[in-house]
Amino acid sequence: MSMDKKTGQRKTGISGNSQPSFLSTRRNAVRALVILVIICAVIAGIFSVRFLPCSNGQPWRIEESSDYTEDLVQLPVIKPLSTKQEIVALKNEEMELAEQLMRDFPGRDDSLVIMGNLCYRHGNVIKALEFWNKALEINPKQSDVYRSMALSSMKKGKFADAVAQFRKALEIQSQLPDVYSNMGHALMMSGRPKEAIEALEKEIQISPNSGFAYFLLGQAYLQQKEYERAKENYETAIKINPGYTNAYYGIASVYAKLGNRDKAKEYSENFKKLKAEERKSLKGRKIKYDDFVETQKSAAMTYINVGRAYRENGKLTIAEELLKQAAGLDPENIVCFLELATLYQISKQPSKALQMYKKIRDIQPESAVSYLVIGILSSHLKRYDDSEEAFRKLITLAPQKSDGYRELARLYLKTGQNLSQAKQLAGKAVALDANATNYFVLSWACYVNGDIVNALPTIKRALELDPNNQQYLLLYKQIQKRN
Repeated sequence: MSMDKKTGQRKTGISGNSQPSFLSTRRNAVRALVILVIICAVIAGIFSVRFLPCSNGQPWRIEESSDYTEDLVQLPVIKPLSTKQEIVALKNEEMELAEQLMRDFPGRDDSLVIMGNLCYRHGNVIKALEFWNKALEINPKQSDVYRSMALSSMKKGKFADAVAQFRKALEIQSQLPDVYSNMGHALMMSGRPKEAIEALEKEIQISPNSGFAYFLLGQAYLQQKEYERAKENYETAIKINPGYTNAYYGIASVYAKLGNRDKAKEYSENFKKLKAEERKSLKGRKIKYDDFVETQKSAAMTYINVGRAYRENGKLTIAEELLKQAAGLDPENIVCFLELATLYQISKQPSKALQMYKKIRDIQPESAVSYLVIGILSSHLKRYDDSEEAFRKLITLAPQKSDGYRELARLYLKTGQNLSQAKQLAGKAVALDANATNYFVLSWACYVNGDIVNALPTIKRALELDPNNQQYLLLYKQIQKRN
């Protein structure tokens, strides 16, 4: 398969339609960022409990080690693949890795899934299905396996089977991105456009910026001869992705059906122009992309998945080496760096974890959540200037989110600096999101600024929202002593 650079999706043999791979990097990236958000909340809770006001209103802290050193993580530099022999060797390495995982942890469903995915990517569909089915026997609640099986069925033209397998995936996890789009595609290919439209509308509810879903809706309405609706959806696909080549072809077809020759010609010319640019950009690079780059990135995902399996089974040293190898194969893979960061946090190496989050930030510099984790970890490591810089960047990137204001306020309270500003920041956080954590930080800020009148009702509100939080109870008792 090759990548359609204009649509951002993987091509199929059907013109104008596409489907993502079961090894979709985008899906893994989204999943990684969701995990990152959860980690942020956990880190903030663990480290903030160390710093609370004492009876005189000033910060006190539980003893915290300052012996962290900058132990740099050495990542391998792996040259890009350049020969067919290197591709074969790398694929053999992957297979040996998956086989070793199955020997080390026999009977585990994740080992079987990894082997199934690998067989599928290497072209052995029969073996892939065998491993996937064995994995489902052990754990039938695996939506990704059903999704992979459905995509395999689509590739073989078994659209009814694909629809059934997509439905199985959605029974397990109803909000899976891309699944309704692909099921809609399969329904269209089965001659069931009305059902396809229903599925695609659900996709848009899950992923409102899915140009692919809007494009397929345009295709479905075109099949139904509902030309105005088809036009609207093609236009939305183009609005989301102005370089969506096939959407221009679709809307040109609609205008031709509507008898608007001028508009049909305009969009047809745009389609031809984009198609020519696409061919030009791919000329001479198809083999390099499809075989070399894609093989290397896919191998990185195998190393990540196997590394994760070893980490989950407590084999941290093996996991670390595998994840480092993945980073060498695909230095832009944020899933890899998130897995390494998680490993370093488990093994109590926060300095190394911080380095990994900085890698994620460098890959996605506009991702606000990376700055949140960097700020929290930097504060924990007593790199307060770095922490302040990260939180200020977070506020710049996400001014309507409370996290940056709250964490910068917490930093000032922790260090005993800019206390009046800390109160203002905490107030802003509560104004944006009146949750328990924000009320707690605001109460703390009021307390250290001597504003007991407001400190007491705000900590009471925090306790109403989270009544069993010992940290909040501790602050409440301190405030009561001074009230």
